[in-house]
Amino acid sequence: MHEVNITASDASRRLDKYLLAYFCNAPQSLVYKLLRKKRIKFNGKKATGSELLANGDVIGMYLSQDTIADLRKPSSQINHDDKWLRLLDIIFEDDNLLIVNKPTGIPSHGGMKGNKTHLLARMLGYLHSSGSYPANATFTPALCNRLDVNTSGLVICGKNYQALRAVNAAFASEGSIEKTYIAVVEGELHGSKTLENHYHKNTNTNKAYITENPEYPKVITAYKSLSITSNRSLVQINPITGRSHQIRAHMASIGHPLVGDKKYGGKPDREKIGQLLHCNQITFKIPILDYPIGTTWIAEPPNWFGKINI
Repeated sequence: MHEVNITASDASRRLDKYLLAYFCNAPQSLVYKLLRKKRIKFNGKKATGSELLANGDVIGMYLSQDTIADLRKPSSQINHDDKWLRLLDIIFEDDNLLIVNKPTGIPSHGGMKGNKTHLLARMLGYLHSSGSYPANATFTPALCNRLDVNTSGLVICGKNYQALRAVNAAFASEGSIEKTYIAVVEGELHGSKTLENHYHKNTNTNKAYITENPEYPKVITAYKSLSITSNRSLVQINPITGRSHQIRAHMASIGHPLVGDKKYGGKPDREKIGQLLHCNQITFKIPILDYPIGTTWIAEPPNWFGKINI
C-alpha cells in the first residue's frame, strides 16, 4: 500500500478533487472506479470522494508503484519553451500568488487542443522551472481572473489551493477587489458617470448586450474621462460587476466603443493592435490571506497607449 499524508496546504479540498489532481494522467472515470472498488481508503476507512481533507489525514492507495507512476505523468499544460517564459512580465510573486502583466494577443487559457502558448501555460512553465510547481504536484496553480485575448494587464494566479480559494471568493464578492482599467474609446467622452443597466450574452456569437430588461442580471460600470484628442478619449474604467465583455459592451452601449474593438463597433487604430483596453491596477478592498486592505498592484500599459492618436 502507498500512503499520502495530507498537509495544511491541501486542507478543505474534497478528496475526489485532490485525487483527480494527484492522478493527473488518469481519466476521471478511473479515479471514481478506484474509489468504488475500495482501492483507495481515507484514514483507513472506505472513501467516497466527498470527504473534506484536513491536515494530518492519510490516503491509502492499494496500487502498485508502477501504476501510480503511470497515472501521475506530468501535466501536458506546461509550456517549457524558454522563448515564451522570457516574455512573462512578472509584477509580483510570493508563496501564494504570481501576478503578471499579460500582453495583448494571447488568451488567458488554452482554447484549442494542443495550444501551449496561452498565458496559463507560460505561467505553469515558469513555476515549474522555478520549483514552485513540481511535475507531480497535487495542486495545479490556476488563474483567479481572466482577460480577453486583446486586453492586456494584470492577471493573478493562485499558487496554492488556499490562495486560489481566497482570491476567487473575493473576486466573486462585489466590492472586495477593485479593478481599474484604462481605455481609448471613440468620440469625445466628458466627465464621469456610473452606468447601471442589465446584461445578457449570446453564447452562439460570444457577444454581450446591454439592456433595460430587469429579467437579466444587473451590470454596473463606472468611468472617468482623462483626456480628449482628435475625437477619441482616454478613459479610466472601473467595472463594479464582473461580466464577460462588460466594459466593451457597456461603452459601446453609450456610443463610445473601444478603439480597435470591431466586434462592438470600434474602428481600427493606426497600428492595428486591437482593442485599446488595459487592466492597470488591482486593489484588495478587504483583508485577503496576509494582504492588508489597500494592497495594490500596478501594471503600466503598452507603449502604444501613449503613441495612439487619441
